[in-house]
Amino acid sequence: MKKLKTILLACAFSSLTTTATVLSPLRTLAKTPALRIIGQEAAVANTTDVPVWSGRSTAIDFSQTNEVITYILIADPSRTVYNTDAELSSNQAKTVFLKVIKPLRFPGATSTLITNLSIKTRTPDGQQHLYTFNIVQSSGTPTYSGISISPITPGVEQTWLVGSNQVATLSDIERGLQVAIASGYTANNDPVVFKVREFLALARNTTPIPKAAQSVNLPLSVVSSLGQLGLEKSPIEVREAPSHRTILNPNPANPNYYIQLTPSQTIVFPSYSNKKQLNR
Repeated sequence: MKKLKTILLACAFSSLTTTATVLSPLRTLAKTPALRIIGQEAAVANTTDVPVWSGRSTAIDFSQTNEVITYILIADPSRTVYNTDAELSSNQAKTVFLKVIKPLRFPGATSTLITNLSIKTRTPDGQQHLYTFNIVQSSGTPTYSGISISPITPGVEQTWLVGSNQVATLSDIERGLQVAIASGYTANNDPVVFKVREFLALARNTTPIPKAAQSVNLPLSVVSSLGQLGLEKSPIEVREAPSHRTILNPNPANPNYYIQLTPSQTIVFPSYSNKKQLNR
């Protein structure tokens, strides 16, 4: 049973990454949300992923919390530069703008594809906060234009029914995502991972779980699978595939959709006209 669950979870991620929707670029950009809202407490307590795209600026805005920015540090400035809406010395800067540049080389400096950004702020009553972000170089259609830090105070954490007698919290779903990455079901920089993290941010800021999943185009089946995985509290070991070929159909309503698991642990999607293979 655990083996079947492992395969289906891998398939859930694979089906998301291999399904493409063709849209007009202008129409797609027109639907790009202006700002993704993140609660202040959640932003301080967690490292937030900030995807950036070539040719576009991405904002991190503190206007809603009325915090002024006092210090900014990008660990690896070779691929990303920043600007603010006012000089830091003026005590009026409230927004940081990130922009992708062509890679530069600095003597003696190290470089990485995903670097971290630290922003220190001060509230009107003198409290200081340190925010940390992961700057993720992204491609394709932008999903939003920036992040807005909001003074939303989280209430009781939402829950989601993932089984007949199993209820998962958002923390369980987040833990399930961490297990999925550690177990090799999906890569840390996979677009699906960003979708799940955006879903969690929305759900933690009072957006109902179904609406949050719909807004980032994340199937609720993936949410349920991650919740179940998180409830187990420990990573599932990916066992060796059987010596014979196993054919599974995770979607009985669609007889044309099935998965062939070969000894090399290759997932094949025969229902597509252009077959794709994902080596796990």
